[in-house]
Amino acid sequence: MTDGKRGSPLSRVTHGKSKFFQDDRGSLDVLDIVDYAPFRPVRMFWISGVAPDTARGGHAHKACSQFFVCISGRIQVDAFDGAVSRTFVMEHGEFLNLVPGIFATETFLEEGAVLLVLCDRPYEQDDYIYDRDLLVSDVDD
Repeated sequence: MTDGKRGSPLSRVTHGKSKFFQDDRGSLDVLDIVDYAPFRPVRMFWISGVAPDTARGGHAHKACSQFFVCISGRIQVDAFDGAVSRTFVMEHGEFLNLVPGIFATETFLEEGAVLLVLCDRPYEQDDYIYDRDLLVSDVDD
């Protein structure tokens, strides 16, 4: 899918699904990070216990790349790169690679939804962009 703006951050977002195996012992999801994330993770966190239809995130990163994995439930990710918007709905086992410069809001659509996030940088408070309008001016510059 092209977004009409060559080289925009949103055009570099990738979306896919883990391999899933199930038998009488249970299920196993496999995701070879090296094949899908263009970075070596240095930080990991997960978000759980979020009430349905509640939004989290609401920011962009200047330098940090993030690799989202929906562990359970359904999660909607609204992504905006300053010029182009796109919505992704992730279900169990689906992943999304967000590059820097993407303003993302994650809405947890179901009770019990869990989002795992891998990052290529440690937490850095000054890496966050909370004002969507600043992202638009950054893209225009």
